[in-house]
Amino acid sequence: MLDDYPLLEDQPATSGISTNQTRRAYDLLRVMIRSGDVVADQKLVEDTLIRTLGITRTAIREALQQLSEEGRVTRQRRSGTRLNKAVLQLPIDDILPWKASNRFSVIRTDYRTVQTTPTVAEKLNTTDDYVGLVEHCFFDGTEAVGVRIAYFRRRYAQPAVWARCPSLADAFEAVYGSPLAEIRSVIDAGACDPSTARMLGIPAGSPVLVREQLLVDLAGTAQEYTFSYYPAGAVSFPVATQKLGGHTTGVLAAAVA
Repeated sequence: MLDDYPLLEDQPATSGISTNQTRRAYDLLRVMIRSGDVVADQKLVEDTLIRTLGITRTAIREALQQLSEEGRVTRQRRSGTRLNKAVLQLPIDDILPWKASNRFSVIRTDYRTVQTTPTVAEKLNTTDDYVGLVEHCFFDGTEAVGVRIAYFRRRYAQPAVWARCPSLADAFEAVYGSPLAEIRSVIDAGACDPSTARMLGIPAGSPVLVREQLLVDLAGTAQEYTFSYYPAGAVSFPVATQKLGGHTTGVLAAAVA
């Protein structure tokens, strides 16, 4: 029976409390970084974090050390802890980050015809022996932050240059002449291959987030099958939710498998 279990305040403290405090500090610091509350090169002051988060100095230091080992912050004696770079918030249904600066850009790095594989043929519902392939690299200033490969039917042409990085919906309509109606997305983690690693400026085998997407137009035709690669820890994928009939649904603009 429930009455047989002690209340939380009646349970004795254990050594796990310290681990919990550190985990809480780490989670909350990551949220501050991801949400833009902390910007690149901003100093993270321990006394301020203790007051803001209500967590012990020891836990704050352990969490900052963990972030340092991940390369998110730099810790130096006397000069303190500073954020190396902000995390890009990339909506799951877009290629343009939230709060993207005018320094965010895209460059086409490959454009050719390739033989259709069974997977691409199934996704695009095509019997064509060949499809088009286009690859883009995304930059935040001079830093490469993402690589995207897309397969499409060859009767469509891909722009050689974008004056500015468009939203996914704008790019889709410009290329295929129809509004983007549906996005089917899968996000996975993997090790970065040598070629993509060179483009992103990271060691081969580094962890990356891989976003697989199928883009469908208003007529229900799958026009584009894509794979995007982002260094793990450099981006986050916020997902919009909405309550319908008392139940919370997941992605509104994208269907996540």
